[in-house]
Amino acid sequence: MSNRRITKKFHSRYLADFFVECSQDPEWEKKLRELKIEDKLNTVEDGFPADFAEIFPETQGLNLQYCIERITLADVPRAASCWWPTDENTHFYMAYPAEFPQSSIYMAIDFPDGHENCCG
Repeated sequence: MSNRRITKKFHSRYLADFFVECSQDPEWEKKLRELKIEDKLNTVEDGFPADFAEIFPETQGLNLQYCIERITLADVPRAASCWWPTDENTHFYMAYPAEFPQSSIYMAIDFPDGHENCCG
């Protein structure tokens, strides 16, 4: 029981950093942009953003596993989204530790319209 609690604590500690790194990394931005509603990215299959391990070297060996899903604004709890300015270019995402989906966080990302290679 204690190991599960510690595992959850490590996953929760780095979740927001992982999510932000995904939104800043050009490869991951492309992956996020291409996700359809309710599609999912999983670090077991997709790995981590290139800079994540460099910025957070202490995560090496922690066996962190995260998922990101594209969702609709209606799926975002009001407390998490009440201040978000949104438009037609806004995409909504939920990230969570694969083993602890109840520990989810949310993000709105505005992608530039018509610029598939906006960051390259």
